[in-house]
Formats: sequence, structure tokens, C-alpha cells
Amino acid sequence: MAFELLVNFDQFWSRLRQDIASASDSVFIQTFAFEGDSVGQKLTDALLASPAKDKRILADSFTRVVLSDRFRYSPAHLWDRNLKDEARNTAALWSQLKSVGVATKFTNPFGFRPRTLLSRNHKKLLVIDERVAYLGGINFSEHNAAWHDMMLRLDDPDAVSFLSEDFRSTWAGRDRVAYREFDSLEILTLDGRSNRRGFQRVLDLINGARERIFVESPYITFPFYECLREATRRGVNVQIVTPGANNWSYFANYARLESARAGIDLRLYQSGMSHLKAMLIDDEYLIAGSSNFDYLSYRIHQELMGIFTTPELIADFQLRVMLPDLTNSVGTRCKTGALGIQWLGLQRKFVDAAVSILT
Repeated sequence: MAFELLVNFDQFWSRLRQDIASASDSVFIQTFAFEGDSVGQKLTDALLASPAKDKRILADSFTRVVLSDRFRYSPAHLWDRNLKDEARNTAALWSQLKSVGVATKFTNPFGFRPRTLLSRNHKKLLVIDERVAYLGGINFSEHNAAWHDMMLRLDDPDAVSFLSEDFRSTWAGRDRVAYREFDSLEILTLDGRSNRRGFQRVLDLINGARERIFVESPYITFPFYECLREATRRGVNVQIVTPGANNWSYFANYARLESARAGIDLRLYQSGMSHLKAMLIDDEYLIAGSSNFDYLSYRIHQELMGIFTTPELIADFQLRVMLPDLTNSVGTRCKTGALGIQWLGLQRKFVDAAVSILT
């Protein structure tokens, strides 16, 4: 099986554009966000030019109400001309795609029940001609494209078929939980209801770490911090890279508190926003996909992850992601007292109880 690590949008888009242009049968795209800007236009133009017979786009309903990280119906944005223009442009791109036979659907429509408000399909998955597939964290919008992120391209027929089946299942309205092992790869698809069982594989790898764990994520939360804290107590060197300028500032403060409590080496990424999510355990297991290693992923989002063990891919990740990102990060002294630790515990209990009761 061949894997390609594609770092940041330009590298990803250059490779994907070639695959879309050469597709003859099908192009399946699942994204969390698709917006009416230059990036959305690039994807639209590529699909319109593609000779593939079966072209489809799945996007989560989140993208219908949030554009450029702004809630369209917030009182603060009701008179935002730029946001209104982007909403019109987004609707125009969807109409253009449908008018030429590109099938479109939205997952997880919002409703009045708590689960229909909170549960999002967070997957980023592309399958071309049942021949190649991509998974990772990049969405199709200008602000996401400007962030540091990555995708992984793979071409194993069995793995691609498994991912195509997952896309088709979501298209049909069936969220799927599945686990499959391939050569140098494990794939987990999570349905938003039994995620805890699926994530146990990841937690087991953390709990079995012997020497080192490197994590990069903008929004990592419990229960992953608990396992990482136990790893530090066993003498494992745990490093976390998270953006110093986080688009959700709460998580930057939360990371400092959790890292102080756990004794984790926290590094703040300085080269803009990093949306990259990956975990490398003992230089043997690279875990990457759509999950941010956060609580909502753990409980109620639909997610897609791969566990990669190919030495060449891991070496490439170390060379082009881990080492540069550590270099472009600064260490921070994280301090917290007894009250801070109690506050973290109370937050966890409240969030866990609220999600359990409401969903």
C-alpha cells in the first residue's frame, strides 16, 4: 500500500485536482465545510470539468449556518454584508453543481432535540474511482485552507473499497461504526453513538506507550488528557503542540490548565492557526484523521481515523510535520493550583453528565 502525506492545502489540492481531472467513473467528496469563496470555487470548477459520471458532495449541515467561523444568525452578524455575500455565493455554488448533475446532500440536519443540535458529521473523506482515497482534516473554505493541516492519500484497493462503502452508507443516511485492519493500516469509522467503544483502540495505544507520545491538535480535551497524564506518570515523554492563536480561545486556556495538572510539555504553535490533528506513539503508531481527540468526537460526532504503521510514512511525518512544528512552537510554563484542578474536574463532570442526559 502506498501512502502520501500532504501537508497544508496547496499540496493537498495539487494532488486532488489531478485525481479529479483523471477520474472516469466517480468522485465522492465528504467535507465538514464547503463555502462560496475561492476555495469552494476551485472545487466546483474541478468537478464541473471532471469526466467522471458519478459525482457527489456530502457536507455537514454545520456549513449551512456557520461560514468563516461566524454563525450566520447571530445578532452580531445580521448586518454583516461580507457574510451575507458569502452565504449567497455558497448557495450559488451549490445550485451550479446541482444544475450540471453533481449530486449534493447535507448530513445531520439540525432539529430541536439536543442530539440533533450537537452531533455533527465531522468526517473529511474523498474517494476517486474506487482507486484512491483521502482522509484527514482539511475542509473546502478559504479560512480552513489558510490553516496548517494535513491529509493522507492511500491507494490500497481493499482500504479504498472500505472507505467507499462508508461514504455510500453515509449518503444513504446510515451512520456506520466499523473497524478494519489492512496492511500497515487500521481504519476506524465512528457513528456518533458507540464512539467510546471505537476510541478504546486509541486509548489502549496511549496506555501502552513506553517512551514518547507526540500530539498535535487545536482542541484536545478529556478523556485523552487523562490517559496522557497517566503516561507522564509512567515516565513517558508527552509533548502536545496546539496553536498559540487558537480560533476558539477557550481551548488555548484549557490546554494550559490540563498540561499543568498532567505535567505535559505543552508547545504553542507560532505560525498561525494549526488545525492539524495527529498523534504519534513510540514512533510506531501514527493516528490521524478527522478527530481532534476531543470530548465531542469521543461521544457524539461521526468521525474517521486511520492508524498507520508504515515506517516510511512515519519518518516523513516526523520530518515534515513533527520536527518543523516543534521548531515553530514555543514552550510555555503551565501553572495551576488546587482550585484550578478542582475547576477542571467540575467542568468534566458537568459536561459528561449534560451530554449523557441530553443525548
